[in-house]
Amino acid sequence: DNMAATRRWQFKICLIGDGYVGKTSIRRKYLGQGFRSNYIPSLGVDFAQKTVMYEDDESVRLVIWDIAGQPQFQSLRKRYYEGCSGLILAYSVVDRESFDNASKWLVEAKGFIDKFPALIIVGNKIDLRSYHPKENITSYEEGLEFTKKFSETLDTPAIFIETSALTGENIDRAFEKLTRMMINPEEYQTITTMHEVTVGTVEQSQPSEPTPFASQAPSSVTVTETPSVEETAIPQEDEVALTMTELIDLRAKLKKAEEEFRDYSLEVETKLLNLRNTVHVKKIMYEHLRQQLTQTRQEWSDAYDEHAELDQQKKQEVEARLDHIESIRKQIDEIESSVRKKVRDLELERRTD
Repeated sequence: DNMAATRRWQFKICLIGDGYVGKTSIRRKYLGQGFRSNYIPSLGVDFAQKTVMYEDDESVRLVIWDIAGQPQFQSLRKRYYEGCSGLILAYSVVDRESFDNASKWLVEAKGFIDKFPALIIVGNKIDLRSYHPKENITSYEEGLEFTKKFSETLDTPAIFIETSALTGENIDRAFEKLTRMMINPEEYQTITTMHEVTVGTVEQSQPSEPTPFASQAPSSVTVTETPSVEETAIPQEDEVALTMTELIDLRAKLKKAEEEFRDYSLEVETKLLNLRNTVHVKKIMYEHLRQQLTQTRQEWSDAYDEHAELDQQKKQEVEARLDHIESIRKQIDEIESSVRKKVRDLELERRTD
């Protein structure tokens, strides 16, 4: 039974790094032109999925979350790392700043993830190296040394690989190595970095145990009376032929039913997974907006109270200053009146004399 023999895996992969290093191009090149994305620009996240076969009999569904690198999404990214089984950190080999910021991304992920997952560090855009000044370029050796350093610091296996999303060089290879690391983590426990790996060949699985239908054990023997050839040969051959025809038809129906069931299950599971991811992201958005609303309401209340208090202070201050001005005016009037009286008195005395 092929369906029973197929193992199914599902992994969430987070694609992180600065903006404009080619993360989305890497994902598109790997998924192909026909993939459906679920981009939510207001939250800075895009997710899509791809199902691949591993070791011929294991189905692996990779759900790839492309996380925006812009600073305005920093407060939301913590939730995007939840359930992450693998990380791909990408930087551009022709953008020195993106390489310098790579360590910040690993520090951020380490702070948000309890058990650090399998890690691939990707130096992207190698097709552009010859077109950029030397001071902007990150060398292969620098990327490898960086990977070794953080593999030891984070105590996790890591693989360094250089890619070109434009030409597709090493794109499939990076995802295949990450898939192997997630399925068989014990194989990579002692590996610090693996910058040269061959993915084209797949290890052969061990021979399977003989099935009951092909058992090599001796069967029990039952002695029965055998009818003569003349009596039974033709009827038995007809009966066997009819039975075999019926068996072939049933096997064809079974295969068709299994394929239809598998296609239906895959289609429904894909839709359900997209909806679960959308619900999860929308919930994050709702909680974020609710937090912003609570904060805005408090800021509005504080501003209103401050406005009312300042307005009251203004009224009191204006009244006090107006009283002070009026008092000065009265003093001026009194002094002017006194001066005028003295002037009149002096003129009167002068005339009298």
